[in-house]
Amino acid sequence: MICIIGSSFAPNHLRKAAQIKGVALTSDPSKADLVFVSEDTPTDKDGNRVLDTIRDLVRDTFGKTMAPIVLTSQVPPGFTRSLDLPIYHQAETLRVKDALERASCPEQHIVGCADPFEMLPKSYRDYLGLFPAPIHQMSYESAEFAKIAINLTLASQVENTNRLCKAAMKYGANWNDIVEVLGHDKRIGPHSYLRPGDWKKSPHLLRDWKTVYG
Repeated sequence: MICIIGSSFAPNHLRKAAQIKGVALTSDPSKADLVFVSEDTPTDKDGNRVLDTIRDLVRDTFGKTMAPIVLTSQVPPGFTRSLDLPIYHQAETLRVKDALERASCPEQHIVGCADPFEMLPKSYRDYLGLFPAPIHQMSYESAEFAKIAINLTLASQVENTNRLCKAAMKYGANWNDIVEVLGHDKRIGPHSYLRPGDWKKSPHLLRDWKTVYG
């Protein structure tokens, strides 16, 4: 039985994915074999992370359960270690348009640990086994930065798309035609960010950009 703490976008989809896999859920961390703290990390008006909420939530949860705790909230490198608690950090890579699909069928599991060479607890291994995908076990900092690296790579794809779309218009090319071509190139692929837009309107991408460059 697992407990997923949080009421925002990510925990709601993680619960749905767990239900799809037949996992028993509880709202009481003291009754769980595995606890996830998954509240989305809030940001201020400038896109900076507000971490006090997540820090307090983890510490409060730690005092209510003997089960392994996995933090999936989006935090900067060094945050999990600064808690000085025996927990895990799993980098969550959901996105709005296909969150449930990604939660149910992840490409990989990115797991940050105090000791990357130590075997994960059985309840955690059993849970991950329900979602078959490579497990990348690494330090807290590596797992935390992996999420940031993914988001900044996606942001750079949007910026490149914006430049190319503008250039296509200059030469009278139809960008929709170009998207079809790029989507069929296996080095780029159909899941690339090939639609123009402002990635800074995404709080998730902006938050990670602020962490690295702000």
